[in-house]
Amino acid sequence: MPVSIVLSSANQHDSTKLIDVMKNIDEHLDDDTVKQIVSVYADKGYDSTAIREYLRNRNIKDCIPYRTNSRIILQNNTQNNYNKTRYVVERFFAWLKCGFRKMVIRYERIAENYLGFLNIASFLMYYRVLG
Repeated sequence: MPVSIVLSSANQHDSTKLIDVMKNIDEHLDDDTVKQIVSVYADKGYDSTAIREYLRNRNIKDCIPYRTNSRIILQNNTQNNYNKTRYVVERFFAWLKCGFRKMVIRYERIAENYLGFLNIASFLMYYRVLG
């Protein structure tokens, strides 16, 4: 279930907003819950030194696979259960697209309206899972 949602324009890569999402999580959760975050799972598109440095400074383990053309590839880079954990994120997007037709293609021109629809969809998913 989503904790933080950040919108950006379509011509920006998702990796440019990962740090904004992490800062947004800090705003919505209390300090004890934020300290429980021990790792971040992402796909190869998020492999950048800025993201890895940000997570390292916050004592968060990054479970991000290195790109095949990456200059820095650690020999002991083992990511246990990466696919099982990454599946949770992909499942959220599948639920969002299957259950809410308005979310499949962004027809809303105003970002606040689209974010409102995303929040309503997230709330309904919480209600279905927890209720």
